[in-house]
Amino acid sequence: MLNVFYRDSHLQGRMSGPKKVIQNLFHSLNDMGIPYAENEEKYKNNLFLHWDPYQVNNYAQIKNKETLLVGPQVWPFAPEFSQLTEYGKIITPSQWVADLYTKFFNVRGTLNWPVAIYPPQVENNPTIDCLVYYKNRPVNHLQVVLSLLEKRGLTYTGLEYGNYSQEEFLESIGEVKFCVIIDNTESQGIATQEMMAVNKPIFVWDQIVWDHMGSEYSVSATSVPYWSDECGYKISSIDELESGFDYFYSNLSNYSPQDYIQRELSPQKTVQILLDHYES
Repeated sequence: MLNVFYRDSHLQGRMSGPKKVIQNLFHSLNDMGIPYAENEEKYKNNLFLHWDPYQVNNYAQIKNKETLLVGPQVWPFAPEFSQLTEYGKIITPSQWVADLYTKFFNVRGTLNWPVAIYPPQVENNPTIDCLVYYKNRPVNHLQVVLSLLEKRGLTYTGLEYGNYSQEEFLESIGEVKFCVIIDNTESQGIATQEMMAVNKPIFVWDQIVWDHMGSEYSVSATSVPYWSDECGYKISSIDELESGFDYFYSNLSNYSPQDYIQRELSPQKTVQILLDHYES
């Protein structure tokens, strides 16, 4: 039994990471038969999905802070982070984010928790070779990848973060055989994981350092924090691009990313991670 606090505005507008976390959490709690309350303290265990000025009043009023979980949407660089003094653990969406919090903000406890991933409802009818997913990277990275695909006679379609609808996303992943990810660091990477959930092998040009707040806050990071070799193939340097892609493409039929998602990011597993903390 769980009280889930979230900001209503996160459910408005286009699909976003915070919106997907709220929706998928409630979906998974329903699937697992876990009672929950929304934005009220009805049960013993509290979960603040995000921490910002909107939650400060809720935080002051709740009775049980001892086992309170806060996250995964936390920005420790914000001034109000210092007001978070009583809690059980900070939830981080992946290990590299936990490393950032413990290294620079002396967070005393973290719990890595990815939200459950549900396979999108797509019409799987591949007529194009590749989807190129591009997010917050130098444009020359995109250009060199498109040139590589063209040299090999492969057809492609593209999505750029912030410039597509959910309908376009579903249509695109249904019409391709595999995906190329040119992404910046991701705390969880839900969009990529949804591609994996419908069994699209992924080739990742990985971003391995997070330094968005300057080099003094630099930590090792990744574009795909939940990963195994069954999902596809990843590189971290342009020098690896051609040989890495050719290896990936020659092994296309050997990848099974859907198996990884079902095993590691299922509703059963992700909900249990949350419940285990409250029960311990």
